[in-house]
Amino acid sequence: MADAPTLCLVERKSMKLDPKTIILTIIVGNLLMSCGLYLIARVYAGQMLGVSRWARACLIQAMGWIVVGALRGVLPDVLSIVLGQVLILTALIIYLQVFAELTQQSVAKRWRYLPIGFEVLGLTYFSVVSIELPARIAVISLACGVVMCKTIHVLLHAPRSASGVKSALSVTRKFTAGLYAVCAGVMIGRTIYYFLWQPKLPVLPFSQNAMNDASYIVFYVFSTMLTFGFLLMCNDRYIAEQNLAVQARAAHHTLFSKLSQQIPGVIYQYRLFPDGRSCFPFASDGIYQIYEFTPEQLREDARPVFGVLHPDDRAMIVDSINASATTLQPWQLEYRVVLPRQGLRWRRGDAKPEKLADGSILWHGFITDITEQALIKEKQKLLEQEVRDGYDALLVSELRLRRLMNSSMVGIIQGRQDGRLIEANDTLLHLTDYTRSELTEGQLNWFAMTDADAQMLQAAAFEQLMQQGVTRPFESEVVARNGDLIPIMLGLALLEGSSSDWVGFVVDLREQKRIDLMKAEFISIVSHELRTPLTSIRGSLGLLEAGVVGDLPQKAMQLIQVAHKNSQRLVSLVNDILDLEKLATGKMQIILRHVDLILLAQQAIEANTGYAASFRVQFVMQCNAVTLPVLADGDRLMQVFANLLSNAAKFSQRDGIVNIRVEKRENAAFVEVEDHGRGIPQEFHEQIFGKFAQADSASTRHVEGAGLGLHITKTLLEKMHGEIGFTSEVGVKTIFWFSLPLINS
Repeated sequence: MADAPTLCLVERKSMKLDPKTIILTIIVGNLLMSCGLYLIARVYAGQMLGVSRWARACLIQAMGWIVVGALRGVLPDVLSIVLGQVLILTALIIYLQVFAELTQQSVAKRWRYLPIGFEVLGLTYFSVVSIELPARIAVISLACGVVMCKTIHVLLHAPRSASGVKSALSVTRKFTAGLYAVCAGVMIGRTIYYFLWQPKLPVLPFSQNAMNDASYIVFYVFSTMLTFGFLLMCNDRYIAEQNLAVQARAAHHTLFSKLSQQIPGVIYQYRLFPDGRSCFPFASDGIYQIYEFTPEQLREDARPVFGVLHPDDRAMIVDSINASATTLQPWQLEYRVVLPRQGLRWRRGDAKPEKLADGSILWHGFITDITEQALIKEKQKLLEQEVRDGYDALLVSELRLRRLMNSSMVGIIQGRQDGRLIEANDTLLHLTDYTRSELTEGQLNWFAMTDADAQMLQAAAFEQLMQQGVTRPFESEVVARNGDLIPIMLGLALLEGSSSDWVGFVVDLREQKRIDLMKAEFISIVSHELRTPLTSIRGSLGLLEAGVVGDLPQKAMQLIQVAHKNSQRLVSLVNDILDLEKLATGKMQIILRHVDLILLAQQAIEANTGYAASFRVQFVMQCNAVTLPVLADGDRLMQVFANLLSNAAKFSQRDGIVNIRVEKRENAAFVEVEDHGRGIPQEFHEQIFGKFAQADSASTRHVEGAGLGLHITKTLLEKMHGEIGFTSEVGVKTIFWFSLPLINS
């Protein structure tokens, strides 16, 4: 504190205070406080923040007084003064830090280093360079006063709450700050006094110096009362923490109660006493849903619970509880209860046991309702049994299916998207002469078994398969092991639930092709053999009908006319059959040239006007262009016009009009032939372009024709890269249309 004098045994009458007594009192007081605080630190109350550090600060302060007072004269004056005062100041700084921690504040490091540095430099200078006792006392007083003022600021600084409102200061903090204020005032007063007046002090500073005497007394009282204030603040902090802990426990209890009410089950404690008694010391409200008893009803006696256990499960439950109590292993069990209101229910319990000091076992656990899960498990067991039965039936069915597949006359294959075959029946293997071992080893690939000329067709079919899931049956060729090309009919479909695996059905067309060839040859021979005599017969009948041989009787003329008409029909039929055979065998030549579709349409109308007049039908042409150049075979295109115009005339009403529209639409030329006749029945739409296609009805059967014209027309247009179609309303109108691509000018 102040520059302590050398202990002197000489008694002076002028001394008002004995410095030895003052210093000894301060030393003893600090040592006692340090010991007392260390003892307090060993019990729970001493675990409060800063008690042991305060005890250490008291010890440091006592050591400072010993150095500055008791060892004065034993140690060099400079070391005694500087070291002693630094220890005392260090104790004050530790007090500051402890108060800052108690009030949950932070103190910058400069408050630890600057006062000590200032005091060390000042005391060294005024003890070695310029020995001035008043200046030395002023330096000590100023350093202590600054630290005390900072401590007052810490004590009186009230932290703000989250809403910005300052919290109220406790009486203990105000009391401790008052102690610091009194002592700091004395220290600042000493500083001003010695700096301004610098009175001449004798060698012994306590001699006749009321200021030093008063400051020592004030500091002694301050040191004594300060520890008392610190303990009061510790007590306040302890009480505050206890209140917070109580509030936290209450909040946790409230939260636990709310959460337990939302849990679909019960959180509980179950206690089994050594004498066999049992109870539920704690149970959440959910126990009513589990056992239909309230927590209060089971708190002292758990026997009511055993009364609602399923009779078949009661012994199992008791044995499991006893086993868990003996081994202290977790208790887990699924069991049934029979409740008055809910009836038969399933429960699942999980708990961990704990052995208490009196020998009883306390379980902490949770019980929940698993009735729905138990019912699902029962259904699952039944389902699993059904699955096993179904699997057995599936194996039998698979064997039966395999026998059916192998006995089928149709080849059946299953493959991947890359063409690799993973299954095939014996029919397909016999057809291609491959072995089943090659199939099972993954050596067969359908794409590799396809003829090069048919690969483009099959690629298009597989593309349609991936987009639509199925393809229409189409003709192709497969390569057998010996290299032979086998004509087949192939149909493809994606497997159910798969985006890549497919199944195919293969029909051997060799016999059908042989028969078709024989039929085609027969038709060709018959047609050629018939056409020559029929032409001769038609010519002769025509001459007779024209009267070349003279007038014939009316009845004979009628017979000649009927025969001539029928011979014309036979010649037309033979020509159609020959055209059909040429188209099927590829013998018909299609020579594509530049043709003006409008001019060709006009010529076709002129050529068929006489035929239309026989049905009292008139052709009317409409067009939206002057010329429409297309690439086509003019003769075959005339045949297309003749078929469409003759059909329109035949099926039109008497005195009707057939509209022919020739139009340009984008990059194509369109021709429409519209009649207002009977129309085409809906059920006949899909067969209209087939061979020998005629609507089988009383209203149409009388019309001439073999049903080959539209099939030939469609085939001719497709060979000229065109398209054909129709729309029809029964009893209203029918429109046949075809299109050909325009030639770019």
